[in-house]
Amino acid sequence: MRGYPATLFHLSGVRKGGRYGTIVNRYSVAVLTLPIGLPDTSASVGTVVYRLRSEPLPPRAGVPVHLPQGRRPRMVKCSVDPAFAQLVITEPVVRITEAAHMGWRLHGNQMIGRLKDRKPYGKIVGLAETMADVLAEFPASALSGDSP
Repeated sequence: MRGYPATLFHLSGVRKGGRYGTIVNRYSVAVLTLPIGLPDTSASVGTVVYRLRSEPLPPRAGVPVHLPQGRRPRMVKCSVDPAFAQLVITEPVVRITEAAHMGWRLHGNQMIGRLKDRKPYGKIVGLAETMADVLAEFPASALSGDSP
């Protein structure tokens, strides 16, 4: 996908127990392999992860930041490196993520994107293209490893 190796698949996450019994959350997922590892960072439209009852955060990432209060749809970002997040999660990146109703996260040398529910193959290809659009908005220093 625009020079990034890509993997596309469907995923079901099962949450057992609780007030509503077993809940199955279905997602369409795209993974782009990046040339370098980046700090664990995520941005997501809230409705993508609402039924998980937890935020889509990288491990040890700290407190999620809502972008900004009152935004519709609700958006959440988080990073193990707040300076890196400020560098890459710009207003254009937020708008692209919001328009696609998606969530994405950076984990090592992978960017993992997700859409709520099981989507047709063409929509998952579109997700991967949108993820490449997000990466294209990152400053060159972020993708070269020279970021703060």
